[in-house]
Amino acid sequence: MRIKEKEDTVMVHEQVSLKRVSRFYSLKHHLLHKAKKTDIEKVVSDVCGLHAQVAQTPYVSLWNRIEDFKHGMLDEALYKAKTLVKVWCMRGTLHVILSNDFSIYNKALKRMWFEQHGHLKEMPDWLSIEEMYNMIYPRILEALSDRPLKRQELKTKVCSLLRDKSKPYEKLFSAWGGILKETCYEGLTVHAQPCGAESCFARLDKWLPNINLDMLDEKKAKEKLLLKYLGGYGPASVQDFASWSGLMASDARKTLENIAPEIEEVKIEGVKGQFWMQKKDYKTLMEMDLDEKTSVHLLPKFDSFVMGHKDRIRIIEREFMKRVYRPPAGDVAATILINDRIVGTWRHKKTKNSVTVSISPFQKLEKENLKEIRSAAEDFGEFIGVSQLKFEAN
Repeated sequence: MRIKEKEDTVMVHEQVSLKRVSRFYSLKHHLLHKAKKTDIEKVVSDVCGLHAQVAQTPYVSLWNRIEDFKHGMLDEALYKAKTLVKVWCMRGTLHVILSNDFSIYNKALKRMWFEQHGHLKEMPDWLSIEEMYNMIYPRILEALSDRPLKRQELKTKVCSLLRDKSKPYEKLFSAWGGILKETCYEGLTVHAQPCGAESCFARLDKWLPNINLDMLDEKKAKEKLLLKYLGGYGPASVQDFASWSGLMASDARKTLENIAPEIEEVKIEGVKGQFWMQKKDYKTLMEMDLDEKTSVHLLPKFDSFVMGHKDRIRIIEREFMKRVYRPPAGDVAATILINDRIVGTWRHKKTKNSVTVSISPFQKLEKENLKEIRSAAEDFGEFIGVSQLKFEAN
């Protein structure tokens, strides 16, 4: 696909090495140099959100990227300062994003959910779209008018307000999202502070009263989202953006055409396809120090670093991909990152005072690498609050 030429001509540079692209990717994801602990919002913005389907993932993602990160720092930003918010967005999955960017994600992805991936078709046959908008949504907002509620509390209150015993409205409140995923994409509700281990939900207009979802139209929101994506994941292809966002490839192509003056094409040695990045980032890409020694990272399941592209060759050898990306269940393993490449998987099991960290390298590792991984595992044990580590290499 060639971008339509407008007033600006899209530049195409000489090929760059895959190693250079991988190093640049680590830099953009704050895995080459950790950010300061005052930069949580910047990190979340730069990586276009933290995957949060698994409760621990956003915390471990930030531990890998921020100096001296503690659990309470994310909780403070999410539930007190509210500079971050937890919502369903890319691909219908739960993410932590910058609150001020909610309008971008919402406007860009709302139609994607309802028309392309949406589960309206999975709603009970007896429930019409008119009922959803005229009865169900208003009752949910009414139920949340005083304070955030747990899913069960919300279900009970909404069913009471509906006063219709002939229809099993409780089926709408699935633990996988259900009606609350729909209201999130509608811009009505968000995740509030959990009540113990249980999720709580709040009205958007009460949780984040200054958010204006109408400040952008869908076209502009998609353009901003693609530019943000290329800032964190470029050089990337149209297919990469479509796979990451959940948008149709045709939408991704059209949006790419719209932002042509701000991007340029980069060819990657040995990799087929067309790849794009923001013009302002090209100098940084070409000036990367490829000899700089990098830290070892223990990335969590579904970390944003391993979820950003359809073709993951920049971070992992093709022969090992199925050991990280595990169809058909859709599981994505916790991974070991050394020198910008995924070299194995890891898992942990915590008891009251200890943690067992087990690693499964794809190939035999050097002694120095094993030593660095063990050191990272010790740091992880300290992060999760245990004093003893058992380290296993399979």
